[in-house]
This record gives sequence, structure tokens and C-alpha cells, in this order.
Amino acid sequence: MEFVKSLGADEVLDYKTPDGAALRSPSGKKYDVVIRGTNGIPWSTFEPNLSENGKVIDLTPGAGTMMTFALKKLTFSKKKILPLFLVPKGENLEYLVKLVKEGKLKTVVDSKYPLSNAEEAWAKSIDGHATGKIIVEL
Repeated sequence: MEFVKSLGADEVLDYKTPDGAALRSPSGKKYDVVIRGTNGIPWSTFEPNLSENGKVIDLTPGAGTMMTFALKKLTFSKKKILPLFLVPKGENLEYLVKLVKEGKLKTVVDSKYPLSNAEEAWAKSIDGHATGKIIVEL
């Protein structure tokens, strides 16, 4: 949790606690943006805790995320879940690069592997305990 706070998060919730599992804000605020970094939390938990135009950016999108994304799009919902691979394109990607250059968006690299060790990198990724991104260098 301290690591996430050091990246600049306004609030960090521990999903292993009752309040964290329910996404209840310690300050009582509704969230404009939530970064979902774990599986197993249904949309029904996020929705009541989001502001009117709140968004959930899912770093680990699965079939459920894609179904909810499509449903929210079809119903013109202001509250949205965005699978990460749908977020950075065009002007959005340029905006993210600008934030990195300005030091407003921090990137963290957990480890780097040569292509010859890609299997080891994949195993670490599957383990789910990387703190940051795992890079395979070509």
C-alpha cells in the first residue's frame, strides 16, 4: 500500500479488509477514477462508489470486464469500465507520454529479461507478485 501511495494515489484500499473489499472510501468520497489491479471484484462493487462520470481502468481485463464494457457502451452509461488495452491510443497515448515526461505519471519496472529467458519472465508474470512491469528485451 505504501508503494502505491508513493506513486501518487490519493487513496489506497486494501481489498483484504471489509472496507477495502466494499471499496468504501476512507474519506467518504466517490471515485472519479479507480485503477483495478486485481481480479475478482465485480462491477456491482465499483458502481455505487463511482462519481457520476467515474471510470474503472482494469489492468487485468478478462471476459467479465469485456462484457461489462460492452453493456455500458450499449446503454450509454456515464460510468464506465475500460480494459487497459483500450485506453492508450492516439491522443490518449500522447497525453500519457506527456505526463511521464513531466514526472506526473510514474512508471515502475520490476525486472528485465532477455528474449532467451522469456519463459522465466512469463512465469514471474503469472505468479502475480511483480511490483511494476516485466520487460522482455529483444
